Amino acid sequence: MTLTCPCCKASNSTDTCRRCKADLSLLVALEDVREHHLTLARRFAAELRSREALVHLDQAAILRPGDDLRPVRTAVLLLAGRHADALAAYHATV
Repeated sequence: MTLTCPCCKASNSTDTCRRCKADLSLLVALEDVREHHLTLARRFAAELRSREALVHLDQAAILRPGDDLRPVRTAVLLLAGRHADALAAYHATV
C-alpha cells in the first residue's frame, strides 16, 4: 500500500516517511481498518446481505472516501434491486 505523507506529500510504502521521517503508523492502521470494512462489505454482498454490506461501505467511506468504493456500492445496490440508487451511485463522484 502506498501512502502520501500529510507533512511533505512524499509517497511511501512504509510506516515512516522516507523524506521527512514522519510517523505514518496511524495512517497505516486507518487503511487496514478501511480495507477490513471493504472486505466485509464484499463478503456480505456475496451473501446477498445488502444492508450489512452498505453499512460497511459507509464505514469505509467515513475513514477515507475513494473511487474504489463506487463499483462495490453500485453492485450491492443492484443486487438489492435498488436500480435507481445503483445508477446514482454509479454516476456519483467522490
